Amino acid sequence: MEKQFPNKETYCGIVPPLITLMDENYEFDREAYEKEIAYVLKGGVKGLFSMGSAGESVHTSREVWEQATVTALEQGKNHGVPVYSGAIAPSTLGVIEKCRFLENAGADIAVITQPFYYGSLTQKEIIRHYETICANTSLKVCIYNMPIFTGNDILPETLAYLAGKEQIVAVKDTCSNISHHLQTLFLLEDVDISVLCGGEEMYLTSLIYGSQGNISGMAVSFPRIFVEGYRAALAGDLEKIRKYQKISFELKNAANAAASGFHAMKYALNLMGIGGNTTSLPNEPLSEKEKEILEAVVKKYKPLEESLA
Repeated sequence: MEKQFPNKETYCGIVPPLITLMDENYEFDREAYEKEIAYVLKGGVKGLFSMGSAGESVHTSREVWEQATVTALEQGKNHGVPVYSGAIAPSTLGVIEKCRFLENAGADIAVITQPFYYGSLTQKEIIRHYETICANTSLKVCIYNMPIFTGNDILPETLAYLAGKEQIVAVKDTCSNISHHLQTLFLLEDVDISVLCGGEEMYLTSLIYGSQGNISGMAVSFPRIFVEGYRAALAGDLEKIRKYQKISFELKNAANAAASGFHAMKYALNLMGIGGNTTSLPNEPLSEKEKEILEAVVKKYKPLEESLA
């Protein structure tokens, strides 16, 4: 039987936004990155997201961006999972340039934010941005709504309009406004476009109301915990849903306690035995107090993560 919503069934599950691991000279650490990928895949995730926000995509050098992108694509192909490749740039033409690299590298789907840096955009400008990109790339597109970073929100009605484009197969909605997110879910529930909730604070609430998956930075360090929550949502197990939503919220709060979320996520992964702590400039290093907060939460939940293996 033909799938009714093939995109919703393909682009789903827990998709960790890979943390870009570098040495002390800010050069790509391929060995550590591959170890990170192997770790999350063993944890049961359904895809990989390279060079997104958690991957410091707008902070690393172009060389590191390219190396991490290609490595993720190679590993995704080797393990048969979708790879969502970040093509994040402040302008439409900048995105198209990155998409051309992705095409040559063998990517399937690009994750693209709305333009940023130059003030507020109208919804018409956001639509023109994505329509122009679709006209200039053969890649599938995942819209990445990240207003806290871009300064521009993509309204649910705009997402519903763009969902009519054949190339647009998914939306990563990282919007902490529950009303906004639910409206997006309801508008897209009968359209073949996958909605992936971004962030820890609403990931199980979102799944209950019809999203197809989640992309959260702390899922890189605790993939099994996030996968277990996802499975609880699919099963409608409310007791487990409450348990794992509370855990994910606690993990989020620990990361948010740091001045630099990039340093926090990287330090948590380091405490799990993967990678170093070099983070792109000019991100603020962790204070001793911030390290203590992260050490406490990792100590608390590492045994649960390991028990789910």
